[in-house]
Amino acid sequence: MTIPAIEVDGLSVRFPIRGGVLGKVKDYFVAVDNVSFVLPQGKILAVVGESGCGKSTLVKSLVGLVPMASGSFKLFGKSVKDGKWSDGSKGSEKRACDLMQMIFQDPFSSLNPRQTITEILTSPLMARGVSYSDACARARGMLDRVSIPSLAMEKFPHEFSGGQRQRLCIARSLMVEPKVLLCDEVTSALDVSVQAQILHLLDDLRNELGLSIIFISHDMQVVRALSDEVLVMYFGHVVEHGPADKVLVEPQHEYTRKLLASVPTIKR
Repeated sequence: MTIPAIEVDGLSVRFPIRGGVLGKVKDYFVAVDNVSFVLPQGKILAVVGESGCGKSTLVKSLVGLVPMASGSFKLFGKSVKDGKWSDGSKGSEKRACDLMQMIFQDPFSSLNPRQTITEILTSPLMARGVSYSDACARARGMLDRVSIPSLAMEKFPHEFSGGQRQRLCIARSLMVEPKVLLCDEVTSALDVSVQAQILHLLDDLRNELGLSIIFISHDMQVVRALSDEVLVMYFGHVVEHGPADKVLVEPQHEYTRKLLASVPTIKR
C-alpha cells in the first residue's frame, strides 16, 4: 500500500489575544480547529472557503511558518513538527522543505527585489552544498520547464509580468526537487488568461514529476478544473471533504452549497 504524501490528524492553530498594560494573554483565537485529512501521492487536494476561514494558516502550519497548537502531521509517513523532522532519526536536523515547498499568493512580495533570477534560483541549491556551476545549469533547465527564456537569469523580479513572476516562484520551489507543493491562492492575483496558463503548468508538472499538491483557492471554477479531492473549511473547521466530482456536484453541507451558488453565471 502506498504511503500518503501528507497525513494530518487533529491539527489546530491558535493565536494569543493580549490586553492590559502588560500585554498578558487574555484569550486565544482559534484559526484552525481539529482539522484532519490525507493527501495521496500524485493527487491534488483543493482547500476552499471564504477569506478568513483558515486555509492559508493551515498550510503555513505545515511548513512551520505558524506553530501548531495541537495535532500531528506526517510527511510520507515521517512525523514533522514546526517544519522539521521530529522522529529523531538520521537526517532529522534537515528541514522538511527538502520534500515540501510552498508557493505564495503574491509572486512579487515573495521574490527578493534585490536579487537577480540567478541568485534567487541558485541559492537553495548552494545552501545544500551544490556547486555554483551545477546550480546555474539546473536553474536554466528549470526556467525552460516553466517557459521562461534562460536569458532572463540576470534580470530582476520587477522586470517581469505577474504571470512570469508566478512561474519564477514555481521554478524556485522546484529547484530542490520537492515531492509536495503547497499552493496558496497562486492564481488569485492574475488575469484569467494567465490563470489558465499557471493551472496547466501545475497540472503538467504534477503528471511529469509525480507531485502531490495542496491547492488553496476560493475560486470554485478553478477548483473544479484542477482538483481530485476537495476540503471545505468554515471558520477554521472542516465541514465537508471528499472527491471533487462528488463534493462539487452533490454537496452535502449547506455552506458548500452556498459557495457553489455564489459562482457568477451568465444569464440570458
